Amino acid sequence: MPDRLLSPRDVIAWACGFVVVAAALVAIGFTSTDPDSALYAGLADRLAHEPVHRWLAPEWWGFWPDAQMIGFFREHPAGVLLLPAALSKAGIPPLQGSYVVGIAAGLASLILMATLIRRFATRDEARAALVLLQLMPVAFIFRIRANHEYPMLVCLLVALHGLVWASRGRRPWIGVLLVSFGLVAGLFVKGVFVLKILLAIGVWIALNPLRLAGARRRSLVAGLLGTGLMIAGAAAYDAAYLSATGERFWALYWQRQMSPLGDVSGGAFVLAMIRNLLFYLSRMLWHPAPWSVALLVAAWRMRGSSRARWLEISESSREGLRFALTFAALAILLLVPASRFAERYAFSATHAVACISVVAACRVWPRLAARLAAADRHIPAAPALVWLALALLRLAVGSVR
Repeated sequence: MPDRLLSPRDVIAWACGFVVVAAALVAIGFTSTDPDSALYAGLADRLAHEPVHRWLAPEWWGFWPDAQMIGFFREHPAGVLLLPAALSKAGIPPLQGSYVVGIAAGLASLILMATLIRRFATRDEARAALVLLQLMPVAFIFRIRANHEYPMLVCLLVALHGLVWASRGRRPWIGVLLVSFGLVAGLFVKGVFVLKILLAIGVWIALNPLRLAGARRRSLVAGLLGTGLMIAGAAAYDAAYLSATGERFWALYWQRQMSPLGDVSGGAFVLAMIRNLLFYLSRMLWHPAPWSVALLVAAWRMRGSSRARWLEISESSREGLRFALTFAALAILLLVPASRFAERYAFSATHAVACISVVAACRVWPRLAARLAAADRHIPAAPALVWLALALLRLAVGSVR
């Protein structure tokens, strides 16, 4: 069997499955009951009727019940609204276009995660990940949404793939382009939350997980160039926003995003931090379940002789594990001081844990891995068929609400 993760048949199956799901979504007029998704889909729908030069400056337009939410929408930059609005020019209703973009981002995230796993684990484990990553609570919760989580995860994964290119030293300009795209697109999609992508880049550079000669230096160059382009993109966004509205964007946006850090102080602040930490740790276990259980089992088996058992793991798997756990831990620590907390804030950390958990599941439960491998050999494009079935099931459930 070839070492390549996806065969041409897989690519065709994924593409056909996506077209079927997107067409079904539009045909039934799918909408989500998730408040955030309904907000962003509504904003994209309204924005599509505005002149293009105003697309960076959406307003609330009454899509949120809070009477104070009026005027310009500055919760985030307009990035997540632009593609659905643009799809309206191709005849796709922007209300449903937001969900089409959402499923596209979710599918891209799945494939990018499995491709990254392949750098640190076996091909069979990466192929298994294409199925197992679809079968966990966070995947069911966010299967079809119109919010920022999957687009931001795509941006982070594209940046990491850029670092892989940079680390290998072949055609490094591709790595720079990918890192730059991840940072600039992440900034335009969710503003200050691009810090998580910067964090992932920093952890990658510090740990140098691929252990290639000169990789740290090349990754650092790619990260610095990408950051420079992100800063330039921020300036360009502000200038375009000023031209469209007569007001600056980033100053008021930054004030809005940073205000939750000062909402509590003293003993209440400590209690809030403990609450947040416990909340996010519980999500790290629940959202990637049941595969997170395999990770705990693997950790338990290493007790007593942890160093010896740690050294039994291949070097590439150890480095992948180290990178994912370090990133997830630091990403959670970034969230702990805030007075606001939500499951979606830990989305990227959850998927970092999920990636190492599915590999752990293959190694802790070899029968599961063997059955997945057998199904993969005998059922053409099995992961794509699983994705198609789950997506259509979600549409069927959603259409009768």
